This record gives sequence, C-alpha cells and structure tokens, in this order.
Amino acid sequence: MESFPQPETTYCFHVSYGETDAMRVAYYGEFFHWFERARSQFIRERGMSYSEVEARGLMLPVRNATCRYLRPARYDEPVGVRCGIKDWGRASITFVYEVYGPPDASTLLARGETEHACVTPEGKPVRVPDWLKAMFGT
Repeated sequence: MESFPQPETTYCFHVSYGETDAMRVAYYGEFFHWFERARSQFIRERGMSYSEVEARGLMLPVRNATCRYLRPARYDEPVGVRCGIKDWGRASITFVYEVYGPPDASTLLARGETEHACVTPEGKPVRVPDWLKAMFGT
C-alpha cells in the first residue's frame, strides 16, 4: 500500500445484493455512495456529523468526483473504504479514497477522490473555517 493521508478512517461492510448487477458485480455508481459513507464516518469519528457541520452554516457540495476501477467488488464480499483528506484549498477540501476487497481487505479494487466546495446555505463560497481544519487535525 502506498502512503495515505492521515488522519484516516476505514468504512467496512459487505456488498449487498441491491448494489450489484445481473452478474453480482457491484454497480459502478455504488462506489460513490461508499465514498460518501466513508466520508461521513471520517467526520463523525472526529466528533461531528455532516448535519452538525451544516447546522454551523457550512455546506460541502461535491464539485468533482472521480473513481478509477481496478477490480470488481462482488455480492456479499467484505469491503473496506479508506478515506482521508488529500488537499485543502482556500474554499475547498479534497477527500481521497481507496476501496479494498478480499482476501482480508488486501486487494485494491478502486481509487477515488471527491472535491468539495465550502459554501453558505445560499451557495456563496466561503473560506474553509478554522474550526473544520482543527476538527480534522490539520
């Protein structure tokens, strides 16, 4: 495994039947849902939920999302999604993800990123707040 940004979290689950296609392979769009769940866990582990971030007046809409698929994830396989922060912009945050599968969460299945703008509830861009950086340990 290559170097991964710290701090990090790993969201673990089994691929559900509803996340797969007729060949029991995880549908490509599900990876972005998995990224979101890992990102939510990353925030929650640092003492706040996404809804609490929004209650403080900060929205984090996705500006860009990418995923490079390397191997399939299949029905009922255990999967782990690593999540960390790759970059801080003036008014943005880029999260990075690695998806691992069997055996023993050692096979890299995909890599991805999501870039999030920092905006007010009205959609006006704002600087990344100091409290958010402090919460994420940077």
